[in-house]
Amino acid sequence: HSATEFAHKFPNQFQDWMTNSQYVVSLSANDENHLKEIYTKLEWFGANVVKFHEPDMENQLTSIAFYGTPEMMKITNNLKLALS
Repeated sequence: HSATEFAHKFPNQFQDWMTNSQYVVSLSANDENHLKEIYTKLEWFGANVVKFHEPDMENQLTSIAFYGTPEMMKITNNLKLALS
């Protein structure tokens, strides 16, 4: 869900991603509060980042998406890969 929100909100970066990369990395947060902290930190550092609240789960924050520049990846490099 957050990937489609990212495409809608940042179409130029999404097109760049489609043309030059198409890599997707799924990372794991400890819980919703941890995900909120990551989102806030990325936003503070200037990342183009979006969040998705799941309507079927009482609008809990369930995912975020951002364009993974080397600078922004430094913020998330301590997170574990999801499903590993």
